[in-house]
Amino acid sequence: MLARTRKWVESWDRVKNRPEDELKDYILGKCRNGFQVARKPSRNQRDAWVTMLAEPDKTRDQLSPLAKRVIAYVQRRLEEDGYDVEVNLDETGGVAYAEVHFRTLTKAARKAVRSGSAG
Repeated sequence: MLARTRKWVESWDRVKNRPEDELKDYILGKCRNGFQVARKPSRNQRDAWVTMLAEPDKTRDQLSPLAKRVIAYVQRRLEEDGYDVEVNLDETGGVAYAEVHFRTLTKAARKAVRSGSAG
């Protein structure tokens, strides 16, 4: 395993046993932080990539159910909050990983979230 991918796996292993709601918010915060760091004028970036999680000895289609739920949650929340993102699932060197690509470093107005009652 490459040193870079080992760090991705270790990062996910450190947090994946948290309560699920806390975990989802932690990964969401990690992505938002990556966006803010990339926006610094001194970095002169046009876009940003943040690795959310990584699991060893898997392909991108074999990510755990927990990982898939976290990925879906983070993507939905980032889109609701006006970020221009795409989520990529990939694999390298026997490690499957999910990353967020912030296509631009500007943020649109927050989308309205529907809350209604059934019936």
